Amino acid sequence: MIRWNLKRIFTAKGILAPNKFLIQNGHSKSYASSLMNNTVYSISFKKLEQLCVSLNCTPNDLFDFVPDKKVTLPEGHALHSISKSDMIDEVAKLMQDLPMEKIEEMWDKLRE
Repeated sequence: MIRWNLKRIFTAKGILAPNKFLIQNGHSKSYASSLMNNTVYSISFKKLEQLCVSLNCTPNDLFDFVPDKKVTLPEGHALHSISKSDMIDEVAKLMQDLPMEKIEEMWDKLRE
């Protein structure tokens, strides 16, 4: 099943108020709420592009593939390429526990 993966991308981007971010980037309050509650079942190319532009991402970043128990895909199937790991949540948790000195060291490494 292909699902929205917005929580992951908002976490990775450090966006703490996703609804507010979406509204500020041209989405209606109800649409932002639907996106965050995973109740959007179709999307226009215009809305998809608007999300990608505001989040600086690709459509593949916005979606996650979780294999359905009723459907078996071969191991090398292309849909597996959009399966996401929990790495972003794990990194966010690790960052919360790091002392500021270590975060600054990581920042310096990233800038290099």
